[in-house]
Amino acid sequence: MESVSPMSPFRRAVSEGSTRHMHLCIVQSSSTEEQVAQWREQAVLELQKSRLGGGRSNRARGGSAVASYPLTGFQSMASQVAAATQVTRGPSLWPSMPTVEMHGEEISHQHQAVQSMSCVDRVWWHFQGWFLAIAVGICTSLSGASLDMGVQGLSSLRFGLCKSSFWVPFRHCPHESWVYWGEGVTGLFISVSYGTFLAFISGLLVFSFAPSAAGSGIPEVKTILNGFVMADVVSLRTLLIKIPGLMLSVAAGMSLGKEGPLVHVAVCWAQQLSRFFPQFANESKRRELFSAAAAAGVSTAFGAPLGGVLFSLEEVSTFFPSRTLVKSFTAAMAAAIVLSVINTTNTQGLTLFSVEYSTACHPVEYLVFAVLGVLGGLIGALFNAVNVQWSALRMLPSFRQRVHPVAEVTAIALVTTLTSFPLAMTRVLSSDAIHALFEACDAGSGRQLRGHLGLCTAEDLYAPCTWQLVSQLLLAALLRLLQTILTFGVPCPAGLFVPSLFTGAALGRLVGILVQAMNHEQQLFPRSVEPGVYAMVGAAAVLGGVCRVTISLVAIMLELTGGMTYIVPFMIAVLIAKLVGDTLNEGIYDLYIVLKGYPFLQEDLDVTFTERCCDIMETGLTKLDMGLQPTVADLTWLVQNFHFRGYPVVKGDSFVGYVKREHLRDLLGHLTTLGRGEAEVVQEEELLPVVDSAVMRMSPDAPLSQAHRVFKQLGCKFIFLVGSRRGTTQDVLQGILSKKNFLKFLKSGKVGHMLDYPNSEPYRAARFRHGGMAADVAVAAMERVRTHSFVASLFNNSRRRSDSMASLRLEALRAPEASSSGGEEREEVWDPEASMTSSEFVMQDHSERPDEAAR
Repeated sequence: MESVSPMSPFRRAVSEGSTRHMHLCIVQSSSTEEQVAQWREQAVLELQKSRLGGGRSNRARGGSAVASYPLTGFQSMASQVAAATQVTRGPSLWPSMPTVEMHGEEISHQHQAVQSMSCVDRVWWHFQGWFLAIAVGICTSLSGASLDMGVQGLSSLRFGLCKSSFWVPFRHCPHESWVYWGEGVTGLFISVSYGTFLAFISGLLVFSFAPSAAGSGIPEVKTILNGFVMADVVSLRTLLIKIPGLMLSVAAGMSLGKEGPLVHVAVCWAQQLSRFFPQFANESKRRELFSAAAAAGVSTAFGAPLGGVLFSLEEVSTFFPSRTLVKSFTAAMAAAIVLSVINTTNTQGLTLFSVEYSTACHPVEYLVFAVLGVLGGLIGALFNAVNVQWSALRMLPSFRQRVHPVAEVTAIALVTTLTSFPLAMTRVLSSDAIHALFEACDAGSGRQLRGHLGLCTAEDLYAPCTWQLVSQLLLAALLRLLQTILTFGVPCPAGLFVPSLFTGAALGRLVGILVQAMNHEQQLFPRSVEPGVYAMVGAAAVLGGVCRVTISLVAIMLELTGGMTYIVPFMIAVLIAKLVGDTLNEGIYDLYIVLKGYPFLQEDLDVTFTERCCDIMETGLTKLDMGLQPTVADLTWLVQNFHFRGYPVVKGDSFVGYVKREHLRDLLGHLTTLGRGEAEVVQEEELLPVVDSAVMRMSPDAPLSQAHRVFKQLGCKFIFLVGSRRGTTQDVLQGILSKKNFLKFLKSGKVGHMLDYPNSEPYRAARFRHGGMAADVAVAAMERVRTHSFVASLFNNSRRRSDSMASLRLEALRAPEASSSGGEEREEVWDPEASMTSSEFVMQDHSERPDEAAR
């Protein structure tokens, strides 16, 4: 067999072309760089003139338009602590999170669907998705039911023991058989020690076996559905630890809930069940199943199937076509049916919070509900800001070296159980207390607990408005808020839906009692006041202020409480809470995505792009040139020495398509089985079947705003920039733009004029280096409220804000020194050479790549 020269024309071309460059615009454009800079300068001046001297007033206040940009009060705190974790976190997580090629996976699935199949196989192929959606709903509901029963049995032991059977919870034990530990020193010792022990076991399980099971899991699920792979988050190990860990942490009496983690559990079930169906090895189809699983998780957690579908659509999913909507509805319906059959709550509804009210609200009460919305937005923004600060502190290596994760969970559980025991309202399980706060004073079920909490009298009448009752509700709400701030983000399974509902319910019940006292003998309006309705509206307002969900939250509250009469109060409170919260900072899940450093492409970017794709594209690619007639040995050398995920295929100057490395390796294996020698040329007709010629192509001169739309709407992993050089054809491959590199340039402030946006790396690092962690929080918050207040946002302030932001972003282009962080500091934060090691298109497989292959 004749040997092939190691420097064949193909290998020489690959070696010379594999030198990688970033953001080199090599497209012949009608405008030179000087003309572009002059155009930008003129645009800034024209925009300043149109604002009638607004830019001069900004410079008069702060020295420059950019420096005087009003910081987002609470959002700046989140950005500063994110900067602290970014500086000390070490290597980025992005290289370990591959991007899903939604566009290519969808085409691959369509090709598989039209392959020759028998009639039975074709029917089974189309039925697999529906079968899986039902199976995921059933498994999630069974997990939720077992979780409920475990929590009831374990948590009851904190307060007493059923003599007939120690595992029987308080609500199912005969009254004469229940032995109560009491409220003295003995009861305190048993409750605190037992709850702390359960939390210790939960933290130990998570730390030892599945660290990905910690937290709620919703930020990770959002990142996965945004088009990135996080294999360990949805692994079987995570599923097996998440359920018992969540059961133990909830039963321990910590200030957390099980509702958010159930979404994570549902997605884990979807991942495990999809392994048995070859169709769902396709990442695009698997993410449709993940969206349906998220709906099943919310349906199981709240008994709200419609709310679960809307939550998956509004909060979790990025791509949500109509077929996903129907599958989500199917999964949520299956979960609700199983939940109603099991009926772990022994109520007429699906959940413990089912209440019945028939009294209509008076129009005057809508003003009170609006006030509750404002309070919910402010409390939610405060919670997000302080909790993210605290979580960022816990992520610092210096903190982790001093405090072990299991010790942290144990200490927080100890503090929570100690502080919760003195108050009757915080001593019981949060779900039971919420139900009591929602209910009216009647002879129905739960009257004993309502009387024990002081909400109703022995005659089933509303307790009078006394200072003792008011202070108890206010203290319970404040204490639970502080406990949740301390707990959320702890390294054990923990959600925040129930603690947020508890805080809002206590505040709402307090407001309802006050309104009821003022309306004594109908002095304000001719209607009786139901404090339980105010508790429901307050709970929705606080949860909306924390999570910033609207439509799905209203649907969840309607299904959760059965209060269809109060749809308008829910809508008013939730919408106002979101508007107030958005004025101050972002939702908690979006902040945690930034805090943990996950790649995430937002749907709407408040960014003005003036750059083109060629400004940030990668050039010097490792290409497979069919025109050089590569041999089997040449292609084997390419696969063995360049461990990329794929290679662009060209024929001379013409771009052909893209071949995945695994497909090329399979082709070489097939040729070897056919007895092909290493010196034989691989024919074009043999290579083309494994080449994807339907990849996304764009002109290098295309604006980055168009690339953002392509990445967001089509879910592309990368875009091939195809254009013409001087004297060449129109289909020359100029470079590529990957989704990850687009995100990195955006976050670094290199494009999109985000240098002064609080989430950009140069801004965060500059604030962190100068010690501005919390020095000007109050000033920034006051400035934020003054310039972007809730009242102003209801009128015409949004148009004025857009003009101001556009002016400031264009002003940042005039000179590097006009930015609030110097060019030298920006270079320290954003290193193009370092960033190239995790390039998505040419990213090496670190587990098998030699160091010299990165060149």
